[in-house]
Amino acid sequence: MTSSLIFPIGHYLGAFYPSEGAPLDAHIVRVGWRTFKLNAAEQLVVWALSHGLGGGAGMEPWTRVDVENTARASGIGDAPTALDQLIDRELVVEVDPEGDDAIHFAKSFRTRSLLAGLGNAPEDPLSFGLGIPDGRPTVTVPYLMYELWNWGSACDSLWHACEIFAAVGRLNPDVQETFEAEPHLVLVRFLHAVQVLVAHGAVYLDEARQEHVAGSLSETLVDQ
Repeated sequence: MTSSLIFPIGHYLGAFYPSEGAPLDAHIVRVGWRTFKLNAAEQLVVWALSHGLGGGAGMEPWTRVDVENTARASGIGDAPTALDQLIDRELVVEVDPEGDDAIHFAKSFRTRSLLAGLGNAPEDPLSFGLGIPDGRPTVTVPYLMYELWNWGSACDSLWHACEIFAAVGRLNPDVQETFEAEPHLVLVRFLHAVQVLVAHGAVYLDEARQEHVAGSLSETLVDQ
């Protein structure tokens, strides 16, 4: 049985001090139009560790057990409780890659690109660097993973990206060895790609793109 994968949701906005000389109020994470407060140090550490520890494009799948063990080794005594709290708030999501919840996850969230593309190299034209301009790559990824980084932000959801990549695979014989022809098969490969990109700070996961009417916008801009 395949272990469920762990995915952090949201973009970290930093620590928040409400006034000069005031103590730390919280750490802020943004998801869509909403901001969430992480008040406990345990929650912040566990949310950070849910991103994974990197290790290159061939990193192993990152699971709940990995998060809890790493948190425990970092001195977090009750990592399971902190992780459950984050899951309840949908700041962390568990996904069974072989279950129906994988498609639900893909329809609920999208990737938002971070870092900069550093291109490929003549000695390895199918690998692409991602990092800071004029610097060394933070991670070097294969072509399909780079294409997700490149185009994922333009799609309404991760599932939308899967549909587009599957259409490319069906229509373009030149890329059929790299691209799957069915969205659910693309998703299987993308789940690993997302974990790698998230672990290296190349993308973050945001809610799927939705239309917000002006009258309801004020209701979404609340701290939780």
